[in-house]
Amino acid sequence: MRKEYLGIIGVLLVLTVLVSGCISSGGNTPTTTTTQNLPFTKEQLESAVAGIKSYEYVMYVKTYNGTKLVATLYSRVSLDKETGMKSSITIANKTGKLAYALYYYTTKAGFVTLTNRSGLVDWQFSCYENGNGPKVNSTLLDNLWKDFPLENATLTTEGDYYILTVNHTIWSEAGNEKDYSGTVTIKLAKNLIPVEILQKAYYRKDNERWVDEIKIEITSVNSASVKPPQPLVDYLQAQGLDIGELLGKC
Repeated sequence: MRKEYLGIIGVLLVLTVLVSGCISSGGNTPTTTTTQNLPFTKEQLESAVAGIKSYEYVMYVKTYNGTKLVATLYSRVSLDKETGMKSSITIANKTGKLAYALYYYTTKAGFVTLTNRSGLVDWQFSCYENGNGPKVNSTLLDNLWKDFPLENATLTTEGDYYILTVNHTIWSEAGNEKDYSGTVTIKLAKNLIPVEILQKAYYRKDNERWVDEIKIEITSVNSASVKPPQPLVDYLQAQGLDIGELLGKC
């Protein structure tokens, strides 16, 4: 996956970049509400997210050069802020071939990673120094509403969900002379917990048209089970190592 795109993904995760998508309903007729009449405030949205202590999410990313699919990224993350535990799997492909696969597991004591970069496999283990544990407080949802232009959003109600959309947003990526356009659509449960984020970004690079499509599904809110990725466990076992014993040394 191209280097610039990985930078974009980092920005997307804190949603300072706005992109788009569509959400299918369960057959209900949607009703549209203007932002002046929203049934909630930005403070209430932020409060709902602040109450989330653990969750899981899956992110799918597709990158098109024109209409040709040239890169994909899949990421599955589970985390628990209170225990300081996080587990993730990230697999990126470029033109149908593996670019890299990253497996990561951390506790408050230490972390273990396994990386496969086009067949070059490497793993790392380290203990955290006293007071320098994992930073799982800066997560996908923490900054969800920070720069979200709620005043420009459109709200529809479909069944038991709110669908919040910002269209035709234009921005510039910091440090790069590239302008983007797109929308972001966030699906909320009636308790204002996000359950899905759909995004699409259109931009030009080297005089060519590019499109990034991102879908994020959020589940297991306040009930996430954080376990080490199985490929990481299996790899260590093949080396005669146990991930629990490794981290137990910290």
